[in-house]
Amino acid sequence: MCGTTHPFMQDQLPEKNGARICFGCGADNAHGLRIKSWMEGNRCLCRFQPESHHTAFPGIVNGGIIATVLDCHGIWTAVGHYEMEHGKPAMFVTRKLTVEYLKPTPMGQELFLEGRVTHEGKRSVTVELEMRVDDEVTVRAELVGVRLDEE
Repeated sequence: MCGTTHPFMQDQLPEKNGARICFGCGADNAHGLRIKSWMEGNRCLCRFQPESHHTAFPGIVNGGIIATVLDCHGIWTAVGHYEMEHGKPAMFVTRKLTVEYLKPTPMGQELFLEGRVTHEGKRSVTVELEMRVDDEVTVRAELVGVRLDEE
């Protein structure tokens, strides 16, 4: 979970929105990771504290959990960027996620995520992501998200 005084984007979804049950970021998924993302300028930020059952090997966070956190945070980066740039909400889904594990991410420490949109096309965005422990980058990723059609 993340800790900040900023409004979390995930909590702004209407109660009946299906995204509220997402494993990675759904506010209503009691068994999920429930990450919380917020915008600061053109950056989307998150703090995540892995739990003991997110372990790959003793002392190391599972790579699948890391990828899930980056995936969801990348989508919320796209959502926040779109709303800031276009003045209206939109939801995105992942087309592609490329993850580069630079070094093992240690358990027992808060993880800090930062995302920013580097390219916006007609319906897609490219997001660059970093995961850090203290000031050390342990993972970089790139996500391509596609905006869902308005209903």
